[in-house]
Amino acid sequence: MGRTSTARDRILSAASLLFHERGYHPVGVAELCSVASVNKGSFYYFFPSKHELLLEVLSQSWDETGILESWEEQVPPSPTGELRRYFRELFACHYASWEATGHVNGSLLGNLAAELSSTDNEAVTVVKALIMRQQNAFKTVIEAGCNLKELSTPDSTKAATTLVACIHGLLMLAKIHNNLSILPTNESHLLRLAGKL
Repeated sequence: MGRTSTARDRILSAASLLFHERGYHPVGVAELCSVASVNKGSFYYFFPSKHELLLEVLSQSWDETGILESWEEQVPPSPTGELRRYFRELFACHYASWEATGHVNGSLLGNLAAELSSTDNEAVTVVKALIMRQQNAFKTVIEAGCNLKELSTPDSTKAATTLVACIHGLLMLAKIHNNLSILPTNESHLLRLAGKL
């Protein structure tokens, strides 16, 4: 039995890393192939273009922690505890990246949306849909928290929208200052935005 190729996953991993660190336009196919240790033939076998690769990277980047997707599948029994767990796992993800590279990269979705907003309507449409997916995941947890009297908000949609906006904003500030401490120091404020009593 032949060995299963990991080339496609390596290309996606390299693209996620490079697009996050430097953006979409500065990264070429040759560099992607070099970092992924594949040849150009393999690249184009899996992805017809760099743009198609971008769309796939975006689709996989909406939930860095895997926690939001779990909320879609099952409402957590302890919403407030889950919100705390998400914030801490998000910090851990970005801390691991900072340890590896020496700098904070911020929000991949936010970075690419800012870079591509005037040049790539298709990518920006994908980003909008993924941000909405994040908002809906938070809305589910906020509503569950309100039902259990752990949280209280007059409008779970607005609370979720504001929460997601603040998370991306904090990641942007962390990138600007190259300082991740802004995430854990704002955990209590984020919880209050979710309606923590």
